[in-house]
Amino acid sequence: MGLKKSKAVVNYQGHETFMPYVLNRTTGAVNADFQVVLRNHGMTLLHWRVLAFLRETDGLGISALANAAGVDQATLSRALTVMETAGYISRQPSATDQRVLEIHLLPAGKKQFNKVLPPAWAIFERAVNGLTDKEQQELQRLLKKVWGNFA
Repeated sequence: MGLKKSKAVVNYQGHETFMPYVLNRTTGAVNADFQVVLRNHGMTLLHWRVLAFLRETDGLGISALANAAGVDQATLSRALTVMETAGYISRQPSATDQRVLEIHLLPAGKKQFNKVLPPAWAIFERAVNGLTDKEQQELQRLLKKVWGNFA
């Protein structure tokens, strides 16, 4: 979706009220803590995303997995090589189309995900501390709505 020129008067009141800045700082703070957890477990954020997506939908193709993880296929392929060497995933030809590789979560990958989940969940709980369940749902709804504006 292209950017539209607005005829509205810009009412910029400083970076603390500029949503992209606040969103970026919030994401940076959450990710900084999360990356420490992941590093302590020999993982990257992309490794975590791959394990999480495969836990939800095993057997994704590289294209679908790259799209879900928000990376290009070359970056994903390098990460998958590391994860395959670690025994977390396997790449197997699709039963319906031998040209397509499906990525499968192996028991060691499930174990690694389950090992990292408690400290990851603690970071999530810290992030939403002080928000009611209803506020958390509303935050999710609004963030998805903003994200959808760029789809």
